[in-house]
Amino acid sequence: MPSIYTAPNTNKICYMILPEGIREDLDVGLKELAGKYSVSIVVIPGANWNDDLTPWPAEGVFKKAKPFGGRAASFLDKLTNEIIPETEGGLGVVDAERTILGVSLSGLFAVWSGFNTDAFTNIISISGSLWYDGFTDWMNDHAPSLQVKRVCMLLGEKEKNAKDKRMATVEERTHAAAEILKSQSQAAVTFELVEGTHFSPILPRLERAFEVVYG
Repeated sequence: MPSIYTAPNTNKICYMILPEGIREDLDVGLKELAGKYSVSIVVIPGANWNDDLTPWPAEGVFKKAKPFGGRAASFLDKLTNEIIPETEGGLGVVDAERTILGVSLSGLFAVWSGFNTDAFTNIISISGSLWYDGFTDWMNDHAPSLQVKRVCMLLGEKEKNAKDKRMATVEERTHAAAEILKSQSQAAVTFELVEGTHFSPILPRLERAFEVVYG
């Protein structure tokens, strides 16, 4: 079941897919963000990180790592046809303004989903894995949903120093992704380098992203 941080009298909902290891650490911070920005936050559990959040199969990035499964389409179907209707029905929300927020591989999924569904008004990608094989080329050949109005991409200034050669292209690829979105959509696109490494520190990035989208 999702963890839900509700805000009263709002139709704004942020669906978050977070790395499992940081969820509990963010409990207080998410409650504060929900109240400050008047947005209900829904943290979605249960994603198979390397498979459900990747758009097509690819080699793993570390030695002896399992390959990526490329099952994002199936997970997006579950999100839009099961999780979202059940959540919003339970909250009694009608005509929701939805944001999808992802971190690392789920940040990749968030951007990809903006091209594959009309469900989301806003997209937030924090340290998104936009280095993923062929992803920016794929973006060039596809159009994002016209429903997307705001895109926020935040990346740690040290992430380009990753030892893995593919991951080390992340700053270049994220900048390219932002430029593609600017040219292919009417959305307001923000790309910022922030202090730190791969999604660390996380809470200041969440706060900055909410300020960009909801401030």
